[in-house]
Amino acid sequence: MAGIPSNIPPAAPPPPPGGRKGVGRSGEQPAPARPEGGMNVGRGPEHMDAAAMAVALAAAAAKAREKELSFEEIIQRVIDMTGITNAQDAMEEANRKIHKEIEAELQRIKDNKDLMEEAEAWEEFAQMLESEMGEEQAQTFVNLLNAEVRGL
Repeated sequence: MAGIPSNIPPAAPPPPPGGRKGVGRSGEQPAPARPEGGMNVGRGPEHMDAAAMAVALAAAAAKAREKELSFEEIIQRVIDMTGITNAQDAMEEANRKIHKEIEAELQRIKDNKDLMEEAEAWEEFAQMLESEMGEEQAQTFVNLLNAEVRGL
């Protein structure tokens, strides 16, 4: 660099107020800052010390490298999956297939929800019958329902 002599060492940062850096009252090193409970699991970077943050970043980088696929690899997988050689058409077909799968799964969830609501209604009906009728009356009512169902 022009104009700056190379033999001058950089200035040291000023010491923190309150004495020597990193030394507690009794002369021991302070423990790294940790949240209550002692675990950093599921916490954001604001709850980690520098070492924990470095480990988390290194783990995330390693995981990203393991899962990293290039755009060309993704296109090739879609072409292999659909059998269509045109990349645009293959991506559109894969999108349609995924959309159909999602719609089918949503329909299955809705059907299950309807069945659960019907089952809950029958349970409420059974509880109402138990609370309003005696055992003999309930048995007579169930027999009547069975006869009507057989008649259909």
